Amino acid sequence: MMNIRVAKEKDAPALSALLAQLGYPSTDASNREKIKAYSKTGYKMLVAEADKTIVGFISLHHYVTPHLPGPTGRITAFCMDEKSRGRGLGTLLLAAGEQYFKEMGCYKIEVTSNLKRTRTHAYYLNLGYQQTSMHFAKFLKDD
Repeated sequence: MMNIRVAKEKDAPALSALLAQLGYPSTDASNREKIKAYSKTGYKMLVAEADKTIVGFISLHHYVTPHLPGPTGRITAFCMDEKSRGRGLGTLLLAAGEQYFKEMGCYKIEVTSNLKRTRTHAYYLNLGYQQTSMHFAKFLKDD
C-alpha cells in the first residue's frame, strides 16, 4: 500500500538519497529549504510512502504564459527509488501530480528529461506525453 502526501521538512534526507540516485548530490539542509519553497503558492511537492518509507517524490510548479489559454504545469523533478521502480508506484505518483495540475486549471503539463534517460522518455511517451520542443539551457553560475 502506498500513501501520497505533501512533502515535509523531515523528508529532506529521503530527497537527498533520491536525488543522488539521479546523479544530483544535495544536502539535507538544501532540501529542507526546497521543501519550504515548494509550499508556496504555485508550487507543490509530493512524496510517496510505502511501508512508512519514502520511495519517491515529485515536485510541481504551475505558471501562466502569454501564448496559451491556461496555466502550464511543470514537473520540475520526479524520482522513484531504484528498488521501487517497475511496480506502478511511480505512475500513481505521477497521476497525483497530474490531478493537482487539473485542479489548478492547467492547459498542459511539461516535463524535461535528460537526453541520456531513454527509458524515462519511453515511459512518458507510453503515458501520453509528447515531445513537442527542444530544450535549451544556459548556465549562469558555475558550481
